[in-house]
Amino acid sequence: MKKLLPIFVAVFCAFPILAQAETVAEKRAAVQEMEAKVLTQLYAEKPDTEREIAAAKGYAVFSTGELAVMWLSAGYGNGVAHNNLTGEDTYMQMAKAGLGLGLGAKDANIVFVFHEEKAMHDFIHTGLDLTGTADAAVKNEAKGEAASGGASVVPGVRIYQLTDKGLMAQAMIQGTKYWKDDELNAGANTAVHTETDVHVDTE
Repeated sequence: MKKLLPIFVAVFCAFPILAQAETVAEKRAAVQEMEAKVLTQLYAEKPDTEREIAAAKGYAVFSTGELAVMWLSAGYGNGVAHNNLTGEDTYMQMAKAGLGLGLGAKDANIVFVFHEEKAMHDFIHTGLDLTGTADAAVKNEAKGEAASGGASVVPGVRIYQLTDKGLMAQAMIQGTKYWKDDELNAGANTAVHTETDVHVDTE
């Protein structure tokens, strides 16, 4: 197990968006900047998601650094969950570890769209473990849902995953856990959300 430790350290140091940020304020700003960029990419890839997110109870955006070496893959990331009903932001973290095969590195961005208030509340306050959801994504693809870029693998939630190559046909989120970032939430004015608010042209 000690031999694997450098791999996880490399993931944390080389990839996450907060690796170069120093203060808490800078880390929050980095997450907000990431959120805006990811949503802009998603809207460009799948324009109808802008209205979907605007009509939803809320959404969450994450950016992960992933490193695949031989049979082990690991990922660590940061993100923010936004409550459309209150305007509140909650900063969060995520981690992923699983078995795989390959050699390489990639960045992945994930967007959760909460269509049910309870689903959003549970995600933010309890966290989420998506172990074993890969099969659900495959089933959705067969029904033509994941093929359009989104997967509804948990009740009341739709998930989109993007890479530098664009919107993925299915969200590869198995073995991933999400939880609150206590450091970034401490003392944060989470009721203010100005840079990445969803605006929809109703004309």
